[in-house]
This record gives sequence, C-alpha cells and structure tokens, in this order.
Amino acid sequence: MGAASESQRRIDALESALGKMKTSTGAACVYCDQLTRRARQLDSLTSPASDASSMLSKASNNLGATLLLMKDAKEKFDTVRDCEPAIERLHRGVVQLQNLKAGKAKNNRRNPFDDKDADNKPVTLTEQDVYAAADSMEIIRDAYEYFIERKHWRSTGSALRSLERVHQMGVSSMCILSSFHLIDSGQAVKLKRVVKQEGAAKARAAMETAQQTRDRLSAALQNRDLLRSIGEFEEYQPVEARLVRELRGILECLGNNGHQLVPAPKNEPPGLAHHFGMQANRVVRTEKVGSGGYTNIVQRPLKTGFPQIDAYGEARKNVAFASIDHYYKRTKQERKRNLEKFSGSAAMDVADAAARDAVRCLEHAMVVVAGEKNVYRTVVTPSLTKMSDEDGGNEEISPFYRKACAASYSYVVASVVDKTMDIIETVFLKEGLIGHASGTKSGENAVQLSVRDTASAAAAGLRMLDGVRMLGPSLAKLCDMPIGDGTEEQPSIASILCIAIHRTTVKNTARTLENLAKAIQEDPIKGSANRAKDARVANLTCDVVRSVRNVSHYESAYKSVSKRRQLPWDPNMGEEAGELESFIRFLVMRLVNSLKGKALNYTKHPGDLGQARSSMFMMNNSFYLRDELGPHAHNYGNPNDYRIESSWFVDKVNKLFESEKNKYLGHWEVLNAHLTSVEHDELEYQKNDNILSLDSGRLIKGRFSGFNEDFERIYDEHKELAVVDPRLRGLLQKEVAEVFLPLYRNFFERYSKIRFSKKHQSEYTKYSPYKIEELLSELYVEAE
Repeated sequence: MGAASESQRRIDALESALGKMKTSTGAACVYCDQLTRRARQLDSLTSPASDASSMLSKASNNLGATLLLMKDAKEKFDTVRDCEPAIERLHRGVVQLQNLKAGKAKNNRRNPFDDKDADNKPVTLTEQDVYAAADSMEIIRDAYEYFIERKHWRSTGSALRSLERVHQMGVSSMCILSSFHLIDSGQAVKLKRVVKQEGAAKARAAMETAQQTRDRLSAALQNRDLLRSIGEFEEYQPVEARLVRELRGILECLGNNGHQLVPAPKNEPPGLAHHFGMQANRVVRTEKVGSGGYTNIVQRPLKTGFPQIDAYGEARKNVAFASIDHYYKRTKQERKRNLEKFSGSAAMDVADAAARDAVRCLEHAMVVVAGEKNVYRTVVTPSLTKMSDEDGGNEEISPFYRKACAASYSYVVASVVDKTMDIIETVFLKEGLIGHASGTKSGENAVQLSVRDTASAAAAGLRMLDGVRMLGPSLAKLCDMPIGDGTEEQPSIASILCIAIHRTTVKNTARTLENLAKAIQEDPIKGSANRAKDARVANLTCDVVRSVRNVSHYESAYKSVSKRRQLPWDPNMGEEAGELESFIRFLVMRLVNSLKGKALNYTKHPGDLGQARSSMFMMNNSFYLRDELGPHAHNYGNPNDYRIESSWFVDKVNKLFESEKNKYLGHWEVLNAHLTSVEHDELEYQKNDNILSLDSGRLIKGRFSGFNEDFERIYDEHKELAVVDPRLRGLLQKEVAEVFLPLYRNFFERYSKIRFSKKHQSEYTKYSPYKIEELLSELYVEAE
C-alpha cells in the first residue's frame, strides 16, 4: 500500500513538472515569436543603411579614380606647356646657328626694359639641352598616344595639334643640329705621320712609277694592311666625344619610329627602293665630263622616310665628296706645276702622270670610305641595337629603319665612288684620247692620233685598270654595309658603282688598245708620204718599240680586258682569252705591214735607187726591231727591257731582214759584170813596146771604165742612205765588199800591171782595192 502511494506521488509530481514545462515552453515560444518579429523589424531598419554605405563606398572609389584621371589629364594637357620650353630653346639655338653660318647674325642693341627681347638672347646649346629636348620628345609621344585613345574628348583635337606642332619643331631642330655637327666635324681622314726608316728609299707618291705602285699594292694585299699602305692620308674619327653623345642621343630619341607620332608604317617607304638591287649595266654616264659626277643616280636627294637618317646622309655626303674633290684638285694642280717645271723633258709623260694621279685618287677614295665607315659605326650603329623601355622590355628595331641606315651609308660612299669614276673616265677622255664619252657611237668625232700618243694613252689606261683591279675588291668590301633585317641582302648603289667602275675602266682600256693598233696601221703623222730619203729607221718603228715596252708591264691588267671584251685580234673571252703577247704580236704585224707599205712607196723612184732605198729601209727597221725587242744577243742596253722570246718574232724578223739584205746586195752585183777576165790570146802588144795595142787596150779600158762608172753611180746613190746602228753599218759594209771586192782585187792586181793606156792609165786604175775599202767605210754614215 505504501509502495503504491509512493508511485502515485511520483507520477503526480511528474505530471506537475510536465505541466510546468508545457507552460514554460509556451511562454518561450511566445518570446521567440516576439524576438523574431523584433529581428525582422530591426532588419528592415538596417538594410537601407547598408545599401547607403555601399553606395557611399562606390562613390568614394569613383571619386578617387576621377581625381586621378583628372590629374593625369591635367598633366597631359600641360605637356605642351611643360615640354615646349626645352624644345623651343633647342630650336632657337639651331636658328641662331643657321643665321651665323648664313652670315645673318646681327648684334643689335637690346632694350633691357623690354621683355620681348628675352627670346632673342644668344643661346649656347649644351649637351644637357639636347638631352632635355630628347626627354621632352618622349613625353610628347606618350601624351599623343594618351589623347589618341580618348578621341571622344572635346579638347583632344586641339591638344593633338599642339603636340604635333611641338614634336615637329623638335624633329626639325634635332635633324638640323645633327647636320651641323656632322658637317662641322670635317673630313674623316688625316695626313699620315711619315716615319723615315734608315736605309729605306721610298718614292714620293706624286712621282711613283707604275711598277713601284704595283709592288706597293701587291705587298699590302699580301700583308693584309692595305689601308696602311695606300694614299697619303689615313682614316680618322673626326667627331668629338661630346658631339658623339649628342648625336647618339638624337638618333636614340628619333630612332625606329620616334620621328613621327603616328604608328610605324607597315609598308616600306618608297624612297628606299632605288638604293638597292640595281643592275651594274644600268650605270651609264649622265653627267658632263669633268662636272664632278658620273651618273645622276647618286644625285637624287636621300629620302628614306627617316629624317634623322636623311640628315646624316646628306651631311656626310657633302663632307666625303668635298674630301675626294679637294684631293683631286690638289693633285691636278701639282701635276700642272710639274708639267711646267719639266716641260720639254722626254721623261714627263702627260698621260702616265694623269693615270698615276687617278690611281692616287682611287687610293684616297678608299681611305675616305674607310673613314666614313668609322663615322657610321660610331654614330649610327648604336641606334640599331634593341632599345629597352621603362617596363623592362626590348623594343624591336624596324626592318625599314635598318634598311634606311644602310641606304644612308651607301648614299654617302656612293658619292665618293661616283666622283672617282668621273676622275678616271676624264683621264680616258682627255689624256687617254678615246675621243668620246662612254655610250656614244665609235664613229663620231673621230680624230687622227699619233702612235706615240696612243701608246701613252694605252699604257695609262692599263695603269689605271691595274689600280682598279687591285683596289676594286677592297673598295667594294668597304662600301658594303649589311642591312641585317633577316632578308636576302641586295647590293647597294655604292656596291654597284664599284662593279661599274671596273666595267667602264675595262671598256675604256680596250678602246685605248684598239686606238693604238689603228694608229700603227694608219701612222697618220709619219705616214707613207713623209718617208725619209736616207731610208733610216722610221719614227713609227721607234714608237712601236716604245709602245710595246710601255704596255708590256701590265700582263694582269691586259688579261682583265681580254677576258671581258672581244678584241679585234682576240675574239675569245673568259679563260680562252689570249695573253698580252697576242696583242704585242698583233702590233708587230701591223708595224711590218705598215713598213712594207712605206717601202713600196720608195720603189716609185725611177731606176734602181728606189729599190735600194726600199730594201735599206726594211733592213734598218727590221734590224732595229730585232735588236730592241728580240732575245738578248749582246751585252748592252737595259737588261730589264721587255723582250719577245717567242720563235715567231725571231723567225719573222730574221726572214724579213735576210730577204731585204739579199735584195740590197743584188744592186752591187752589177759591178761583177765588168770584172770578167780577158783571154790571153786577145792581148796584143804594140811592136817594140810593152803597151797593149789599141784594140786590146780597149778591152781592159772598157772593163775598168764600166766598173768605175757603175761604182761611182751606185756609191753616190747609196751614200745618201743612212744606217744609224754601227753594228748594222759595219755588217753591210763588210757584206757589200764581199759581193765584188774579192773579184775586183784579183782583177785589179792582174790588169793594173799591164799598160793598156799610154796617157790615162791612172784614171782607169784610180780605185785601188784599198781605196774601195776606204770609200766603203764611209758608206751609210749619217750626215752631220
């Protein structure tokens, strides 16, 4: 019972507790609902404030960005105002330099109270002024790009125009200033320092012979120090260090596409096209001879599309051309003084002196080109390296800019090569006597030329070709400047002119050789009508010997002609072309034919005298020719003189000499017809006397008188003939004596002892063998 009541009590307590819990739970739910309603009410109150706060934050950010944009825009709008003073100062300095060089500078009195005169103050430009202007140009380019991206702004148009104006003023001022620096720096050559070496006898360049020039150049080519061995000048860097820095700063500022504000062009500028890829056969003379230029190709203004490069090219072209032009004028004046000093001297060959000076000008041109290459590498080449920008990257160099730089160098050195071409061809046309400029027809303005003059002209042409042949490849290498744009390299105008200078020299040299051969054939001055009465050696023969010796030193130069030109005596070209000896053989054969024509004119004289003169003339000339050009047969004369060792020459001349000698000796054989013996049974003496009878005496008288008459006639006629060479004279005197003197001696000794005349025996026997020998020893002696 007690246990049941306890359980009931616990159940009641539990129910009471559950009731209280239910009541508490209900109250708690009510409170939760109230809290939920209050939270919702609070949330509805805080959301607008949060949105407002977010909007305020965004507005604050937009305001900050707007302030930055306005500040940046203000800076860009102020670019002209900030940068123009530096560029304006550079511009005023350049204008004052222009006026000073033009002679327009005036020192007017300045009003100290007038601020307008402040802009007219003298401006002394410094290196820092150039750098400040370059920095201003960079800022202007950045500002221009900034406004290009914001074309919708109202003020963008006026801002762009102002930036373009200031930028163009800066570009123009920098280009003009760089031109002044490059021109004022002067020539890129200087006189060599001559160091006298003990025991070394060095010929002056102005008096150097062709062989000395060839030896010097050959040694220099072998030792690979050509530039040290040529000319009287050496290459030199004329631009001062400060100016180099300024020029580099200008090219770095304007380099690549810095000279313009618009984007870099995608197509090559049209002005670059004609600087590369031209054919050498298109180079022809277009300028007047001696005008200072050869072709108008190099006279075109340089327009590469990069004004700073154009300024460099035009400036250095003027300097380089003046360098070669002044040197040419100096050598010309020097040659003129030497001609006046040595006028009348046989040793002074006008054509050879002109050719020597032309080669000197070619050497000087090489030095000038080497100096200009040094200037180019110092000033322009640094602008061809990749430029780093502020972001740490490297800006690629435009291929058009690389090509423009190479074109400007070609433009500079092409003027030097062009002037050299004009100098060389001027020598060909004047001293070389080719008669007309290249490109005209060969029949126009034809003039008769002497052998001596054409020989000097041919030797002069070969001498110039020898210099071009040896120096041409090195000059072409100096004129070459690789573009480096990754494309196939095309030859520049300067390189083409180097090829053309060799081609035109070969052509003109061939013409001088043809003129020499033609002059020998026609012999215009000492022709057939002007033959000497004494049949001595013709001036033509002496001139031909001199001609052969003049051209004999230029085997390599002649080979350059024969390999590239078809010649009348050698139609083959290339490796099959003939050597110099083929030309000499042609000259000798032309001479022989001309001599035969002159000898034939002697035969027009009536009687045997004409034939005798003809034979004597051919003997004199063939002996002289064999003696001067044949193999050494005696120990006199210059051992270094050219000799024809080939058998054709000896056979031809010997055969000609022997044939004419036999013809000549035949004129003396007529004397033997009088030296026949009288039969003993035909001799009858008078009675009681040792004197022959009248009829028998007449037999001997007739023989003596006939011999005396013919001997006197022949002797008097042949005494007019002259043999200058004592060896030939002695040979002829001996062989003439051998024709009749042995027979006459026997005849005289036999019949002079017989009295065949009572009163005039001595008249018939007046020519004793001893007397005949005396008379023959006086034969062929040149009259005083």
